[in-house]
Amino acid sequence: MERIEIWSKLASRAARVLLVRKDVSYAGLASELSRLGLDESARSVEGKIQRGTFRFSFFLQSLVAVQADCPAHWDSALKVRGDWEHRAAVLVRHELELRPWLTWEELARRLSVIGAQAEPDALAAQIRGGAFPTTLFLQCAVVSAFEGLELFLDRSDLRAAAKQCMLAL
Repeated sequence: MERIEIWSKLASRAARVLLVRKDVSYAGLASELSRLGLDESARSVEGKIQRGTFRFSFFLQSLVAVQADCPAHWDSALKVRGDWEHRAAVLVRHELELRPWLTWEELARRLSVIGAQAEPDALAAQIRGGAFPTTLFLQCAVVSAFEGLELFLDRSDLRAAAKQCMLAL
């Protein structure tokens, strides 16, 4: 299995866990997203989630749309003004601010250990722009020990994905 497939599978699982926890179908999520002003069909929602190829902003939209619990320290980022990409960027920057020793260079180095190659400047730009994939968020979460993901994924599964990617290097 390719490294990106491993992370996409986890992203898919996290979104499906969210829907199962709230007893919401793909059509139900599409309907709730439309209440937020987002134009998604049930088919497009299902495709994104099944492939695990969605942006982290979509994951946040889904959380809010189905009124799911999220890590308490995410609340402030979800309430900031701006678009969803801005909220995603604020959330990750907040996670990183909780770890002041974690520079962009150090984050890029840690990501490289699990096979996720990124130049520090490019990584910073991607996260600041907010249009990054959920897979990158999960990779950052595992190498930086973000808290609260247990609502969606077991820590052991995140670590196993990282280990599997390391072994594939």
